Amino acid sequence: MKRSVFLSLVFCAATSPLYGCGGGGGGGTSDPSYSGSADVSVQATPSKIDTGDRTEVSIDISNVNPNGIALKIRYPNGLQYVPSSAKLLTQDKETDLTPTFNLAAPSEPQMYLVFYLKQRSFRPAGEQYNGQSGTVVLQLVGMGAVDGGDIDVDPDVDDRTVDNAVEFNVNQPQFVPESSAGITVITR
Repeated sequence: MKRSVFLSLVFCAATSPLYGCGGGGGGGTSDPSYSGSADVSVQATPSKIDTGDRTEVSIDISNVNPNGIALKIRYPNGLQYVPSSAKLLTQDKETDLTPTFNLAAPSEPQMYLVFYLKQRSFRPAGEQYNGQSGTVVLQLVGMGAVDGGDIDVDPDVDDRTVDNAVEFNVNQPQFVPESSAGITVITR
């Protein structure tokens, strides 16, 4: 038994650059050499609303890249972002957030919100970052029918060589959702 485990580990170590072994799932780490963006998980409460009602979107974030992240949120255009509703909640503070972008996609019935968040925003004052987590909360209001839609989240590493004011391009959002929450808006 020990020999087969040893051989499996040797095989995995030898082939992991080619094929990868075990684990998976895009998880991050507090290791400073971690090069992913962040781990995210999104929820919408409630997930079924009427027009004029609001849903609270809650995005749990951990293992933030040292360069910070562009937190991209895509949602159906039957919803609208409620201005001044976004906050970052961490262990020791609550910070108001304003999206850098709140744009309609030109070729699809979707909207994009983009927030730029620094890694230091997630650590307690006076401490080093050790994989601490936080939660971005915001509200969306139902404006039109949405049947079986999704609120999707995609964190990307913030490119420090590009000004955040021009970093996101709604025509090429480079969006691959890492977490999704279902949403329905009913019109009566």
